[in-house]
Amino acid sequence: MNEFEEIRNCLVEMKDLSSLMIDLAFSSVMYNSEDIAEEVYLLEERMDDLTLKVKKLALHAAKKEDDPESLLSIIDLADINERISDAAYGVSDIILHDIEPHPIIIEIMKDTEEELGRVRVHKGSILVNKSLAQLKLPSKIGTRILAIKRGSRYIYNPGKDDTIEEGDVLIAVGSDLDKLRELAGEEVEEEE
Repeated sequence: MNEFEEIRNCLVEMKDLSSLMIDLAFSSVMYNSEDIAEEVYLLEERMDDLTLKVKKLALHAAKKEDDPESLLSIIDLADINERISDAAYGVSDIILHDIEPHPIIIEIMKDTEEELGRVRVHKGSILVNKSLAQLKLPSKIGTRILAIKRGSRYIYNPGKDDTIEEGDVLIAVGSDLDKLRELAGEEVEEEE
């Protein structure tokens, strides 16, 4: 793969990550979810790595270009995505650093009947190797999958044909995530 193909792949991932980060950051505040705010922090680290990689690739490619200034837009785009991820990181700080939310935000948190969280899919789970269309999670248990984390890769806004694999981390929203946790093979604590 040449530098420009690598740059393209990195920029596409950066675009997807920045969109996911903004959604998750605001959701972490609205749902008062430390779990999701921490996920934003992890994504920000990945964005930092991608930004550095794009800049290095662009510099390397510039050696072979007749007009190296043409690569400035690539570096600019990487910087813009980095700033978006930094902003999402800042939004998540509201939750992770115990910054007192404004009363309007507190009111939204109280009105929210759903929760947002991460659920790991364990070996033997009935979710493994099934597509989202097969599982019909929104209609069966009232849960939507916002993203699937597979290793270090994210599938943002997964479609009906995306499948769940053992070890995936599902970022989900629903009125009762414990049902999803049970299906994923996680231990669920009984409420008293």
